[in-house]
Amino acid sequence: MRAPTTSAEWRSHAHYARVPELDLTPYRRLVVVSAHPDDESLGAGGLIATAYARGIPVYVVLLTAGEASQSPSEGYTRHALATLRLAEMENALARLAPDTPLVFLGAPDGGVADCEPQVTTSLTELLGDASATLVAAPWRRDGHPDHDAAGRAAAAAAEASGATLVEYPVWFWSEGDPSTAPWEDMVCLTLGADAHDAKTAAIQCHASQLGPRPGRPDQRPTLPGRVLAHFSGAHEHFVATRVEVPDPLAAAG
Repeated sequence: MRAPTTSAEWRSHAHYARVPELDLTPYRRLVVVSAHPDDESLGAGGLIATAYARGIPVYVVLLTAGEASQSPSEGYTRHALATLRLAEMENALARLAPDTPLVFLGAPDGGVADCEPQVTTSLTELLGDASATLVAAPWRRDGHPDHDAAGRAAAAAAEASGATLVEYPVWFWSEGDPSTAPWEDMVCLTLGADAHDAKTAAIQCHASQLGPRPGRPDQRPTLPGRVLAHFSGAHEHFVATRVEVPDPLAAAG
């Protein structure tokens, strides 16, 4: 089994700092899809904060409550963990974009693929006419089944509504290899100081994932320091997916 890829390995790769900048100018709305509480802060927290600061309305769609991230033996019931993680996400969004609407779809943690058609329908209905909307969702090849399913559902919804889609890796930064990254399809967002600080504060709001629960020193953090290091830099990378929208004139012809 290969060792996890470090943040230093990614940042030293020749292509890391050479991908084009994500231009937010064309968009009048940002919709961020998150498979679990904390995905939005890790993968797109800087994007949320940047869009909000520029006056672009932000909406966040959460698919699951992340209730399966720890086992009952670690001191949480699934209901208690769901309640805690939803509160953590609300606190995180308050750091990134105060008063941002949060839509919770209630899919089961670990089972997004089982209800993917329903998630796709919900996202499509939420987007409506989305020709000036940027959708950010987990990458379809991230390696976590919920992330992959969330990305597929978002891609289908973006195609149906005419939105522009970018996908953010989460697991891939630790589990993937820079030589296999889709550099030719990537864009990055350079974070200003305020956006970077907001993202850092938002990540810290997800305390249940960052360290042992008080009184449980044996509990292993879901997000150890080596993982968090991937999200501490001044750039966020996205896989930019071109969505083909039918030409009404061609269709009429």
